[in-house]
Amino acid sequence: MYSMLSTFIAATLMNLFVGSAVSHDSEPAYTKNKIDNYEVITISQSGSLFYSVTNEIIKSVENLNTNLTFIGRANIGLESAVSPGGEEIISSLENYLYNISVKTIESSSVDYFYKNEIADVIKNDQIVISSLTAERYNLSVNDTINLVGMNSNPVEITVGMIIKDSELGWFEGVVNKEVGYQLGIFRNIQAIIWDTEINENYFIELYRNIQYKKVKYTFKEKNSNKNWVLPTALVKEMFGDFQIKERDGTWITTEPSWREGNIQTKRVPILGNTRCHRLMWEPLEGALNQILDEGLADTLSVKDFKQSGGCYAPRRINRFDAGGSISRHAWGIAIDINTKSSYHPRVVEIFNSWGFAWGGTWTSPDEMHFELRDLSASISKSSG
Repeated sequence: MYSMLSTFIAATLMNLFVGSAVSHDSEPAYTKNKIDNYEVITISQSGSLFYSVTNEIIKSVENLNTNLTFIGRANIGLESAVSPGGEEIISSLENYLYNISVKTIESSSVDYFYKNEIADVIKNDQIVISSLTAERYNLSVNDTINLVGMNSNPVEITVGMIIKDSELGWFEGVVNKEVGYQLGIFRNIQAIIWDTEINENYFIELYRNIQYKKVKYTFKEKNSNKNWVLPTALVKEMFGDFQIKERDGTWITTEPSWREGNIQTKRVPILGNTRCHRLMWEPLEGALNQILDEGLADTLSVKDFKQSGGCYAPRRINRFDAGGSISRHAWGIAIDINTKSSYHPRVVEIFNSWGFAWGGTWTSPDEMHFELRDLSASISKSSG
């Protein structure tokens, strides 16, 4: 046990601990109650945090006498919206719903993460909407939107503010935890611990209490993951937005007009016939042709692709408790090929170079998965 603990602490400090710490005895002298003035640990795991992990984090924080908040997330149905005068702004088709990604945050800590005027809106049980989302659905401040929660509960809420997507963290909307509970958002995707100084004692306490050892700790300098993916708002911007109809909790039906205008079947190199978004063809064929040219075609399993892989698949992410997120396969911009074996490293490099992210390095690894996120890569290669 001591050896494992020593290894964990050494690795954590070597990889994460950067620079000298601020005195623990004094608060920062600038911009009080803003998270950027503190040292921060974020804790996450594949999917949502287990309830056991949540309770163990709370116990650790109580022992450390420090600050803690939890962040929730889910995809929520958007049924309709009306103006303050009662005029209908948007309405979904019968038995269909639009979907938006919603973040939840505790009212007691929201001031640390957002400007005062934004925090006040969230604490007032209103929703803050991202600018791209407001533009997409023609929403304005003081409009009323009718949401349908993960628990199928209808919730009427006022748009209190519209801010830049980057300022909102690339969620489409943010509400407080109490509103989130009404929407059926009970699990958390992230725990955030902050203090004026964080030292090795914090990691010792967390490691001692958290029994599930596959949690991910992020502290201070964070190297960007080259396999980043587009947030939902930008996926909609690039590949279109659609309403969905539920089928069985996992599989969905996408809006017919969007599907007919965007999803196509085509024969591609190595894999043969597949069904994808129309904007997938150039980067996908480019990557597969390069794999063919470099003599790596036999490292791709056509059998796995036909039996359990594929591209267009209208469903939610079926990983445990993924917050009802709509899979990128529902847009036809993701492809699973080797579902039972790993990819040759050069294959991953080739897909990366054609604008795809690979799921093998994600917090929730998905090693079979390539997801289109950059059309400029294929445009540049084609122009060259």
